[in-house]
Amino acid sequence: METKIFDLATEYEAGMQEAAREISSGGLVVFPTETVYGIGADAMNPAAVAEIFAVKGRPSDNPLIVHICEPGQAGELAREISPMARRVMEAFMPGPFTAVLKCRDCVPACVTAGLDSVGIRMPGAAHARELIRRSGKFIAAPSANLSGKPSPTRVQHVIDDFAGKVPVILNGGEAAVGLESTVCDLTGDIPLVLRPGGVTPEMIRDAAGDVRVARAVLEGLPEGAKAASPGMKYKHYAPRARVVVVDGESAKAIAICVNSMYDREVNKGKNSLIFCTDEHRPLYGGRRTYSLGRDLGEEAHRLFDALRQADKDRTDTIFFEAVEPRGMGLAVMNRIIRAAGFQIVHAAEEG
Repeated sequence: METKIFDLATEYEAGMQEAAREISSGGLVVFPTETVYGIGADAMNPAAVAEIFAVKGRPSDNPLIVHICEPGQAGELAREISPMARRVMEAFMPGPFTAVLKCRDCVPACVTAGLDSVGIRMPGAAHARELIRRSGKFIAAPSANLSGKPSPTRVQHVIDDFAGKVPVILNGGEAAVGLESTVCDLTGDIPLVLRPGGVTPEMIRDAAGDVRVARAVLEGLPEGAKAASPGMKYKHYAPRARVVVVDGESAKAIAICVNSMYDREVNKGKNSLIFCTDEHRPLYGGRRTYSLGRDLGEEAHRLFDALRQADKDRTDTIFFEAVEPRGMGLAVMNRIIRAAGFQIVHAAEEG
């Protein structure tokens, strides 16, 4: 298959026309949003949706998010929206936020993975909303990566995974947020965060008065449990390298533990790498490090690109500093512990 790639900075009209035509005719399009790149299809066309699962290698019991371009469209997909849900949605949509609501019968079961709820998102990126508008369709779209791998934040990531596999790729440059949207269950009395992202639990609490965070955000789902949101059930965001997450009482304690494990890996001939912050980089001496930035916002923004680059560099083992799971730290920890298969090394125990 020939893949047409359009740079929205210079080929906006041609790219939008081709992408909208592809979606409306039942095809797949990779398009940029403010979070990550998505691979989308007509959400009401089960055959088109099935192609998303096939191309990604995505398990069919992992639900998809449906993207809309106008606030009023949520009511066409959801059978009930409580006053609390409306308040939260008005606060964060459009933006990096997905509302899980009880769905109408019109939403195909292949989109919801057989659940009675559906995730609805109105992207903050204007070109994503324009694609939805021009196609005349609701667009079901997970992240545009091979299932389980780091999500794409640059067009090259998409080309690496899907060139020759999808008809159209829209290049919108680097994603602004760098992590997938926050997914929040709004079907109950209190918002329940199922997947953290750019909209933090603290922000949701400010809008709704209260918030809860699902246990599966930092733990694996129990055996046989259904995933109410993308990113809950399976090992996700993982590079080919082995990922080791280390926590401890202090940055120094973490560094001592990481340095010891790093040296053992190097002595075995392993190509190892330490992901850390600018501030902590000196703690690792001359060892191979990659700084994710000065703060959690930068860490979130750079994470997936750094994981993909580590794979290109044939890295065998990646060591991560654990972060405090508050604010954006919750989203960062959610991604890195899933990349590590939920295994965390405690510095005191290792030492």
